Amino acid sequence: MRIYEINPQVQRVATSWFTYLPHCKGKVEVALGDARLSLEREPPQRFDLLVLDAFSSDAIPVHLLTKEAFEVYERHLNTNGVIAVHISNHYLDLEPVVVNLARHFGYKLAAIDYDDTDSEGDWWLYSSTWILLTRDQRIIASSAIHAAAYKVNTNSTKVPLWTDDFTSLFQVLK
Repeated sequence: MRIYEINPQVQRVATSWFTYLPHCKGKVEVALGDARLSLEREPPQRFDLLVLDAFSSDAIPVHLLTKEAFEVYERHLNTNGVIAVHISNHYLDLEPVVVNLARHFGYKLAAIDYDDTDSEGDWWLYSSTWILLTRDQRIIASSAIHAAAYKVNTNSTKVPLWTDDFTSLFQVLK
């Protein structure tokens, strides 16, 4: 597992207050720095899964959701790899942005809401929304993903494709 983390304090907390990273039986690497810039400098990693989980705050890193960023991600994915994008946000509707990227790159997609508000006492659990992108239809059609996925409007043209030269948060305000 390779984790890209921009904040060195997150790595410090993850290794001193929590035990997953220090006790993980697999190989775990933490690459400090901006994920996109790090990936641009690295040789292809051949990831089966690339998780983008940086969009839940009110100051999202839009440079991770552009056409050029996804060109970088593609270089690091295995042929049938999956990009999982966490799009939960209180202020922005990022679904059309990711749908445009899926359309542009020819990805199949599945959108999944996770909501475990029935867990009493688990105040730290929050709902989340993810979009899975892959070229492998078998992954999207798998029974577990098919059962959890909701219907996405893939024909929306509300938001143009984001590029390094153009992004508009105004168009995705909730």
